[in-house]
Amino acid sequence: MKGEWKEFRREHPESYRQQIVRYGDAEQQEIYLTLPKDRTNFPLVIWFHGGGMTGDFRECPSGFWNGEYGTAEVRYRTSGAEFKSTDSLDDAAGSTAFLLEHVERFGGDPRNVFLGGMSAGAYLAAMVGMAPELLKRYGSSRERIAALLLVSGQMTTHFQLKQDLAYRQGALEPVIDEYAPLFYASCEVPPVIFITGESGLDMPARPEENAFLAATLRSLGHPCARHYALPGHDHGGAFSACDTLLLTFLAELRKEGNHG
Repeated sequence: MKGEWKEFRREHPESYRQQIVRYGDAEQQEIYLTLPKDRTNFPLVIWFHGGGMTGDFRECPSGFWNGEYGTAEVRYRTSGAEFKSTDSLDDAAGSTAFLLEHVERFGGDPRNVFLGGMSAGAYLAAMVGMAPELLKRYGSSRERIAALLLVSGQMTTHFQLKQDLAYRQGALEPVIDEYAPLFYASCEVPPVIFITGESGLDMPARPEENAFLAATLRSLGHPCARHYALPGHDHGGAFSACDTLLLTFLAELRKEGNHG
């Protein structure tokens, strides 16, 4: 779902309290919180929108607004005349650290903070959840993230970042360096679900990159790395159909953890 940043969702308004908080001085550095009303200790989903790190719009799976979860929709600086995709990445780390620090103040359960996103947002979430140094810069740690929820994100170095940093490789030429989630594959990565469209319908190589990272994590002994390629679904279709898979994954994790 896409909409103007200044307008909150209106699904079940009687069930939620909504507020905007800031994590920086730039116009885009704000977080839209939709939190269960009259409840505390709820799981919190931090979500980054897509748009290739150039688009600035709201986009969050509506399934999270079921009265059980709180959501934190992060607006971040996007690549253009003033900022670059490296600023998007810094904002992803800074906003996540801010929310991890203040989750209890907002009423959330610090043991159940989940990080996810769609497309470029999934790339940002993967980087923050997998590259240890990103959160360390802000005095936090990826160990505080309960799971990663990644919908059709690029797992090699993102094409917009390659453009902004003047890589010699083109948009579709794969690079695996310090700006690639694949670079950080290890058993220490939080539990993760990858959801993509079908090969040939989703963005080029996107399902294959996600499948490869999931398989690599499992080969390294990671206990929970799942990939679902949805037959007949393109890039946007993967987002439209992701709710049930995400909610089922979260419910299983919380049950296994015996909390939340």
